[in-house]
Amino acid sequence: MPELERLDARHAPALLRFERENRAYFARSVPDRGDRYFAEFAAVHADRLAEQATGQCHFHVLVDDDGSVLGRFNLVDVADGSAELGYRVAERAAGRGLAQDGARRVCELARDAYGLRRLVASAALANPASLAVLRRTGFVPAGEVLLGGKPGLRHVRDLADGAGMAAEEVLSVLDALAAIGCPAWLSGGWGVDALVGEQTRPHRDLDLAVPAEHEAAALRALAQLGYVVETDWRPVRVEVVAAGRGRVDLHPLTFDEAGDGHQAGLDGSSFRWPRDCLTTGTIAGRPVDCISVTQQLLFHGGYEPRDVDRADLALLHRLAAAVPQR
Repeated sequence: MPELERLDARHAPALLRFERENRAYFARSVPDRGDRYFAEFAAVHADRLAEQATGQCHFHVLVDDDGSVLGRFNLVDVADGSAELGYRVAERAAGRGLAQDGARRVCELARDAYGLRRLVASAALANPASLAVLRRTGFVPAGEVLLGGKPGLRHVRDLADGAGMAAEEVLSVLDALAAIGCPAWLSGGWGVDALVGEQTRPHRDLDLAVPAEHEAAALRALAQLGYVVETDWRPVRVEVVAAGRGRVDLHPLTFDEAGDGHQAGLDGSSFRWPRDCLTTGTIAGRPVDCISVTQQLLFHGGYEPRDVDRADLALLHRLAAAVPQR
């Protein structure tokens, strides 16, 4: 799975290859960087890192498993809680949803890591793919601009959505799935709060495990509620979003004869959801299906936790201490 990494000195060789290999491709939609950029790349790269160190910009590269660069996602002109987003993805990586996923991830970083409240981004009218990426990642048109002399649209996204996804919206999603006979188990942050019995923090999205055979019907039911697909990594996961209301991240499970669930991994592996990890909790006073403390702790391991993860882990450890877990 490609990783979005903050730019540093070690990325220079791969980044230069990325720019050289895609120069003609990029020039079809944005102004060319010019020969000097490539001839003096080492100095340019050093200048970018120095600029980043001041906090005026945040540069990121999307790195493939083999170390090659698949894309760039940059936040520039950082000031007063705002920044401008720019991105480009390699020609060989086009059509894989990487631009959309990278833009979504850098928006999360902008809000959660850099404390930004507002992003602006522009795309040429002749570049419908970029316009679609901005629309699907929550940007709204804010006026016409000229980009290299060509007409374009300026977009804005407000990141200050502290209220997150409301409990009422979570219950509406669960009701829609129940109406078509689709079981659903909460995981992630809402799953933690279901175990606690009350909402403890804002949640950007709702993570749900559903039987794989119900996935198509579940997506149709959510579409009826106004949710549209934003990230499609099936059979691993699929994320849908309803602007201004929330996001739902569906994780399809295939159940074996013993009743254990299995979720596909991006690398061909499989994650096991033992049947005894499927339990119940409470959201807004209503019983809901969710996963156990033990399974939550397992899923919260293996990566560097964010502040929200640390908060969830503190609650999970408190619950584990109060009730012995299998």
